[in-house]
Amino acid sequence: MVVVWALLALLVAAGVVLGSHAVSRNVLRTALPASVAEVLLGPEDSFPLQEEVLDQLRSSFYRPIETDELIDDSIKGMLSGLEDDYTNYLDPEQYEGFKERTNGSYSGVGMTVEMLNGYVTVVSTFKDTPAAKAGLGSGDIILAVDGVDTEGQDLDEVVSRIKGEEGTEVTLKVYHVPPGSRSPADEAGVEPHLPEGGTTEELVLVRRSIVVPVLESETLTSGGRKIEHIRFVTFSEDSAQRLRDAVKRAVEENGASAIILDLRHNGGGLLNEAVDVASIFVPEGVIVTTEGLHSPRQEYEARGGAISTDVPLFVLIDGFSASASEIVAGAVKDTGRGTLVGETTFGKGLVQTILSLSDGSALKVTTAVYFTPAGVDINNQGIAPDVVAPDDPVTEDVDEALEKALSLAGQR
Repeated sequence: MVVVWALLALLVAAGVVLGSHAVSRNVLRTALPASVAEVLLGPEDSFPLQEEVLDQLRSSFYRPIETDELIDDSIKGMLSGLEDDYTNYLDPEQYEGFKERTNGSYSGVGMTVEMLNGYVTVVSTFKDTPAAKAGLGSGDIILAVDGVDTEGQDLDEVVSRIKGEEGTEVTLKVYHVPPGSRSPADEAGVEPHLPEGGTTEELVLVRRSIVVPVLESETLTSGGRKIEHIRFVTFSEDSAQRLRDAVKRAVEENGASAIILDLRHNGGGLLNEAVDVASIFVPEGVIVTTEGLHSPRQEYEARGGAISTDVPLFVLIDGFSASASEIVAGAVKDTGRGTLVGETTFGKGLVQTILSLSDGSALKVTTAVYFTPAGVDINNQGIAPDVVAPDDPVTEDVDEALEKALSLAGQR
């Protein structure tokens, strides 16, 4: 032990300050007995090389560095190695914004976006919001926000830059895809690219307080029968109860003989809300099953209180129906409770879990795959409709998919 303390004295005399440099700590940790090293130096760093790089930058880089920003960037770089668009790091500000959007209100421009084939793509816009009034529509691609390219940025980072204080401006560089086109699908040996024939536009939008609409309902008629068409916008907190109330009112008070649940342009949301929504129509049995390496297999069953199965159900879907929308669509299809009308869904069969971190930030991590009641993994495949009925974007005054569902409902 005398030798150990003599060694320490020599090191200090030589100008090596304990604990101040990663290189010094690593040298000492190697030279000292483990028990002594832990007492003097503390527990071993999980990422000693990262600390060493930061030390070298602090002492060598030609201008001051923002250590916190570099650490954030290093976390994002680590996550990018997973090659999963849905696993992201949320700094404290982004995490607060995420919680706001989940609760159904925030300050921004009024649209939902998703990462499609590497592009930040508009899924839907909300009625009478800055995004809708500016002409943004489903399939449009956000190329830049306030002059900063979105390429290489994760989705939550882009969303946090679009959001902001009410009354402030945000400039979006937008690529309007040609009618009927979407972000290009992956092709073997071909890099993702913008659809040909579109136009690029720069839009200056004024942010405002946005209350995300949960649903819009209208009573239509077909074959002399009342049909309730309910456009369900988002699976946010308590949205399932709002839908349940609307369905009950339509059937019991308005005399609707069938329900058309419109999940087009619905990019999803909370898993529990999806199970609750499906339970409005599916009386019993498994709604969805999730399973991952660190997430034991879990079956989510119908929660009771479903409306009568004598009320026909038609679910409208398209290529922008994703995640929670697909949980509902899969449950309806596999249980035979209703008829899917429209186009094949997006194909996001992954479950994300929010893991809070000590500094107020969080990780949004893909923790499991989900399976429909029949055990189907729809990830990257989507759910095919029972009745194919694409909505032709050229005929703006006609909704072909809705018309087809109305026709089918009128025949029951």
